Amino acid sequence: MNLYGQLFKSFIFPYFEKLKGRKTAEYFKQAEARLSDTPDDLARYQLEHLKELLLFCNEHVPYYKQQWQSINFDPTKVTSVEDLHKLPVLTKDDVKEHYADLVPVVKKATNIKKSTGGSTGQPFHFELDLRSYETRQAIMWRGYGWLGAGLGKKSWFLWGIDLGEPTLKSQIKTKLYHSFNHRKIANSFAMNQQNMASYVKSLNNYKPEAIVGFVGPLYSFAKYINANKIKINSPNVLLTGAEALHEFQREELELAFGCKVYNTYGCREFMLIAAECQQQKGLHINIDQLVVETLDKTRTPVMEKSGDIAITDLFNYGMPLIRYINGDQATLSKRQCECGNPLPLIEKIDGRKLDIIKTNSGVELPGEFFPHLLKDFNGIERFQIKQKTLDAIDILYITNEHFRGDELENIELELQRYTERSLRINFHKVDEIPLTPSGKLRVTISEL
Repeated sequence: MNLYGQLFKSFIFPYFEKLKGRKTAEYFKQAEARLSDTPDDLARYQLEHLKELLLFCNEHVPYYKQQWQSINFDPTKVTSVEDLHKLPVLTKDDVKEHYADLVPVVKKATNIKKSTGGSTGQPFHFELDLRSYETRQAIMWRGYGWLGAGLGKKSWFLWGIDLGEPTLKSQIKTKLYHSFNHRKIANSFAMNQQNMASYVKSLNNYKPEAIVGFVGPLYSFAKYINANKIKINSPNVLLTGAEALHEFQREELELAFGCKVYNTYGCREFMLIAAECQQQKGLHINIDQLVVETLDKTRTPVMEKSGDIAITDLFNYGMPLIRYINGDQATLSKRQCECGNPLPLIEKIDGRKLDIIKTNSGVELPGEFFPHLLKDFNGIERFQIKQKTLDAIDILYITNEHFRGDELENIELELQRYTERSLRINFHKVDEIPLTPSGKLRVTISEL
């Protein structure tokens, strides 16, 4: 870390946050200190804050107060995190339908309002209070920190930016803000095959210690670098987020950028949920910020098998999300990591539930099946699978100069083998596959 980075982490950032009336730096120190706790200490901390949240909700949040009365749930009798299992889950539709009743009256005037495009492209709105904003920022910097991309590190972000036409004043303010935070933002929304050379120039001129970015754009960038044998000023570390990271993508990224690649998992509603460590054998869950469960089809909690993720934010009193189903699936582990980090593990992120392709024969293909299948077809630059009926899928694809006519036939043969010939495969060559509003490439879209 250079001199500015050291000064930023030790003096500039804490002073700036204090000047702004925020406790982020204080919460960051506390969060780092908790990594020296035992797993039992962290479990007690989690339970203590869960009980406080539930008591608050019972008094101030009409949605939960009415719901809990109807099922005879008494938050004063909660003795373990497992007592959450007595409560119904909260879906995105529930939030939209009962939005006003999920926002405490005592928080309405001071809440921070947020929105996300989501993987479906439908806007989702939520709120949080200042303390939640501060604690989640602290948790994010802690997770990035144990991977070498934390506070003060000179970082190059291949990330989405706000859409629209910002004013010159706004552009200058944004640039100064990111420079202050020792990072440079490269717009992943605008990157394409024709302008990637300018992104290479930006990266090599900036010489970052760390790269952070969306999986899809980083993977496309890495393929461009490797295909053209471009030399990169290698950073110390690269962090991916926003989408599932497959091992073949990790290999491509490490070859291109000449450094270790680590995966993180989060979503806009909660920011950083979990992150890998140096062992790369799972992702550590921030249980001192969240309660993370996985549920089977009957909404029964499961361990060491894939399930729908349900998350409870322990510190968002502005709009408490309790057992919120975010649409992702994962496998939780009972294993303790060898690295010494006491936070428990997600064994793997299994993708989005909406990504599953179904067939009349009962065969189900997870979304991650398709990147693994199509990665070996060099002529396919980008693709997307859409399903509207059980008996067919549409494959949209963009080709490059390596495309051969027999590739589509081979893809269809392989798909028919896995689906027991129960799907009709419709191919559509296109010039463009749009990203979602949040800057991600939706690999599969099921409308079933």
